[in-house]
Amino acid sequence: MPGSKKTNAAIVALCGSPHTNGNTATALRLLFNELTGISKKIYFAYELAVHPCTGCGFCSREFGCIFDDGMNELYDVLQNSRMLIIASPLYFSHLPSPLKSIIDRCQVFWEYYNRGNTPRQQQYGFALLVGGGNYSTMFMPSVMTLRHLFNSLNYRFDEEKYVLLPDINNKKDIKNDDITKKIATAARYIKKLL
Repeated sequence: MPGSKKTNAAIVALCGSPHTNGNTATALRLLFNELTGISKKIYFAYELAVHPCTGCGFCSREFGCIFDDGMNELYDVLQNSRMLIIASPLYFSHLPSPLKSIIDRCQVFWEYYNRGNTPRQQQYGFALLVGGGNYSTMFMPSVMTLRHLFNSLNYRFDEEKYVLLPDINNKKDIKNDDITKKIATAARYIKKLL
């Protein structure tokens, strides 16, 4: 892809939480701690200053965007990492708006591949979602959005392997044996892919 820079991180995580030490970031770091021997990097959506997509059509003609902002680095990272992990809390059963803006700006990739280009390597998508409630469809809107994102990026993904954590309302909720087991299982799955 045009203008690509290699990233040193095999796994890149986009964290949708505004709290760099909150429950979502803590769960993500627990997962990263299990992924020893693999290079990793976290980007916090709230720190990236990404302009929302305006549907201008620029990316339908060439790889890139009319906005010169935090997405420029992310485009390179998303082209070169082996796995993207979306780690996010739920806001009204969905992803927070700074993370959604990043996802919308990935239209660049859909357009690029729609023009007949192909990825340089097999890449994977994964999700770790945290919610304070507990009802049967609470993760559905976010999972559907991530399905569209990973398809647009040409990433392989398995929604059955995602870590979906309901009933997380304070710090002690994230550090229990059940969650530790789920995270360890996810780490084993990720290691097999990479």
